[in-house]
Amino acid sequence: MPKIKKRTYFWVGFIMIVVIYSLYNLYLVDVNYYQSIPRKVRHICKFATILSIYGIGTFALKKYTTAWMMYIWHLLHIIIISILLLIGIYDWSFGEISAQFRNVADTLFEFLISPVIYIAVGILTSKFGRDDNANKPPKRVVKHF
Repeated sequence: MPKIKKRTYFWVGFIMIVVIYSLYNLYLVDVNYYQSIPRKVRHICKFATILSIYGIGTFALKKYTTAWMMYIWHLLHIIIISILLLIGIYDWSFGEISAQFRNVADTLFEFLISPVIYIAVGILTSKFGRDDNANKPPKRVVKHF
């Protein structure tokens, strides 16, 4: 079985994220019946979309990028998902949120599911290079006099 190149993982992950992003927008957002979908169902669909994008990105990027870039990927997602969960819990518990909070939540959501973060990580990885020896211990150097 041939070995798959690291770059192939990156591009397959990118294509999968673009497909999910496009399907979400085509079949759940850009439709005339969007407002008739119950709010809780929309929340669940959004959360499932976020988790699938996060999972695909994590799987593909861990094969392609360095550990510190993965840390940024995880940190960014965890912070934004936490904010969105807090807004969603408030929305479910106390009623509908204001338009300003909804706009913030929608913007953060679009940022998370779009391929922007994924491509940014890819660009930074190609710009600063991949250190394939980052997780390996340093070689022992013996000097002979």
